[in-house]
Amino acid sequence: MTAGTAVFPARPLAAQAHALRAAAAFIERAGVPGLHLTIYLGQITIQVPSDLAGPDARTAAVSLLAAVAGGQVTADGRWVTADGDLAGHPVRIFTPAGDTP
Repeated sequence: MTAGTAVFPARPLAAQAHALRAAAAFIERAGVPGLHLTIYLGQITIQVPSDLAGPDARTAAVSLLAAVAGGQVTADGRWVTADGDLAGHPVRIFTPAGDTP
């Protein structure tokens, strides 16, 4: 199965490994420290943790990652999020909005 120029392996474990390699290369290039990464049910989730600098720096980090993943940043007052694509895998990037305790 193909999505754009990316190829998904037929086996679930191989697909997860493919997503992990794509995500690892992505976060290495982005250069944002302390990101939390999860791959579950075919989706890559990247959290910019709340203890990373202040809310403006976290929002900037989500914006940077979203730009590389082809996503657009949205904020709802509680969360700053973006959805995009990494090597054919859907990706969600998020962080808490505002100051955190």
